[in-house]
Amino acid sequence: MSEAHQDAIYYLIYFVALLILAIATPFLLKAFKKKTPPSVLQPESPSELQSEMQAKSLQDSKFQQDSSTIHSEPRKLQKTEQQIFGRLKSLFSSNQKTPALDEIEEILYTSDLGPATVEKIMSVVSNELSKSEKNNFFEIQKVIQSEMQSIFDSLPATPLVKWAHEGPTVIMIVGVNGAGKTTTIGKLSSLWALEGKKVLVAAGDTFRAAAGSQLKVWTDRAQVEIFSPPNVSDPSAVAFDAIQKAKARGDDLVLLDTAGRLPNQAHLMDELKKVKRVMTKVIPDAPHEVWIVLDANSGQNALAQAKQFHEALGLSGVVLTKLDGTSKGGVAVSVVHDLRVPIKWIGVGEKIQDLKIFSSQDFIQSIASRETDLA
Repeated sequence: MSEAHQDAIYYLIYFVALLILAIATPFLLKAFKKKTPPSVLQPESPSELQSEMQAKSLQDSKFQQDSSTIHSEPRKLQKTEQQIFGRLKSLFSSNQKTPALDEIEEILYTSDLGPATVEKIMSVVSNELSKSEKNNFFEIQKVIQSEMQSIFDSLPATPLVKWAHEGPTVIMIVGVNGAGKTTTIGKLSSLWALEGKKVLVAAGDTFRAAAGSQLKVWTDRAQVEIFSPPNVSDPSAVAFDAIQKAKARGDDLVLLDTAGRLPNQAHLMDELKKVKRVMTKVIPDAPHEVWIVLDANSGQNALAQAKQFHEALGLSGVVLTKLDGTSKGGVAVSVVHDLRVPIKWIGVGEKIQDLKIFSSQDFIQSIASRETDLA
């Protein structure tokens, strides 16, 4: 056989082999898929990938929300801005002469900043500003902003949450009825559940019939468990059993709701003290945090409430709610100045994401007037 014929035969064999491979490949792949688990072959859907990325992002960020959104949405605190700087701006705009210091002082006193804060601000205005600066609204505003910031900065730096070294972290939530305790607990449980933490919500408000059902709406939405034993009227028993359960299961966090009460109701405040004492029998360091929920609409009354709760329980943080609908946001400054307790969270709306980690810088910038606002 000639060499040319041999080459032709080789090419023919090669072509036939390729043809057989092309025909057999689909059947081989089909057989392979049957033996391989679907989870190995099938890629995650876009929504699954997005959820995984969001969960990882939350874990990597260690629950540090972008609180700068308070500053990026200044209209959220518009009423507080108008109450403090809006009225001062009008005073400077309407007067041809330098506004009297007592006119400035009156506006500050009626802005829920608190007497001590106002005295500090007026001392700087009186003693450190020149005559021309006293006639300049934005120089006055700078002084107010600077004094506000110095008050916030005067507190020692603390973490958002004092996490337990081992076992569940227990956060006790207190406050009067209507301040927003239930809503705050619901939002916090949602945020921490998104972070991947195992959260148990303890329904310790055994005095109000609807409290447990309202809390369950939020826990269902957050997909976290609620501990609300039937026919148990002792809040101390609820707290004790909830912490025991969380400790046994290895939960990360217990959020304890408590009955809303006025701080002048001595017997009810004593009940709260008992609840706090009982927790230490399960975890000696519990509660790791005691947060009071204050309605910003209450202004200086909210501060008075907080002082009495602090005296009874030793507060470690403040959640200031309903800031978006009030002109009394200045109370944030007086709470920190007089109470010496940090604001941990603020509520600026109804949505879960409207509960924000408090940033003093963003808060101050959000309530300040811009130079373009003054004609």
